[in-house]
Amino acid sequence: MANMLGDVNDRPMLDAANAHVALALVLDVSGSMSGEKMTALNTAVNTLIKEAQCDDRIKDILDLGIFLFGDRNRKTNNTLVHQGFRAISECADVQLQATDGSTYVVDALTEAVARLKTRTEMYDKAGGAHKPWIVLITDGGFHDVGSLGTVAAEMKKRETEGKLKFFGLGVAGFDRSHVETLTNFSNQVLEVKTANFKEFFSWVGRSMATISGNAVGATTTLPPLQFTS
Repeated sequence: MANMLGDVNDRPMLDAANAHVALALVLDVSGSMSGEKMTALNTAVNTLIKEAQCDDRIKDILDLGIFLFGDRNRKTNNTLVHQGFRAISECADVQLQATDGSTYVVDALTEAVARLKTRTEMYDKAGGAHKPWIVLITDGGFHDVGSLGTVAAEMKKRETEGKLKFFGLGVAGFDRSHVETLTNFSNQVLEVKTANFKEFFSWVGRSMATISGNAVGATTTLPPLQFTS
């Protein structure tokens, strides 16, 4: 699952005169995500991309980065980053594959948080920055949960300061307690069916459109999130 040259790098922002929002997807590609789960995840992410690209309000101000976790050697092999941050109008369809056996999340999550911070600081110097989002999806427990302390503390601090919004999605069998260590808000950790991935990502796109229509820092009421059974 090698990256094409340049895919891992963050690209310059488009439409710098307007406020931007960054979305980081932190996705489990361990072996247990193979088959139906990975197919559903690819479909869902591509739905988000296609729907957002059709929305003139957000296609150049919503920046998407995709980070992968699984085997502990991902950092060494330079596969933590599937796609650096770029306007969603510049994104191609994803075709992720589950190839690794274990579930080590710390390196990918740390990379995502660091890049989000840098990206948001860049927005602040231009047209402004809406609160960035991290969406994490997994179907198990983290093998390196004991090493989450530093990045979890950073995420919770930024949540408290109103500088980050986090959602954790788990497929049946995931370890809720592990994901809940990453957030101050346990209600933002959701157990979902793989069939609901597409609905969730479509909701994310609608939420980003709503956020972008408001002033930076304004309180925003997001669209209702309802899953079909």
